[in-house]
Amino acid sequence: EMLELKNTVNTMVDQLSAFGAEVTRVAREIGVEGELGGQAQVPGAAGTWKDLTDSVNTAFRNLTGQVRNIAQVTTAVANG
Repeated sequence: EMLELKNTVNTMVDQLSAFGAEVTRVAREIGVEGELGGQAQVPGAAGTWKDLTDSVNTAFRNLTGQVRNIAQVTTAVANG
């Protein structure tokens, strides 16, 4: 029983670590480096971890779309 608990906790820690690393990577790409369109990829993510990854990716995708739309409008205004 303790071994099963240990394995479960270790799996959760591994998933949290992978999720955190991916969110940090994509946030850096989009927010610091200006590379739009990045998506987090967490191999083996299932259940809540997959839902969290999908939600973060949706937020990143929406942000990318908004920035691209602003760029298009700004370019159109600048070009007359």
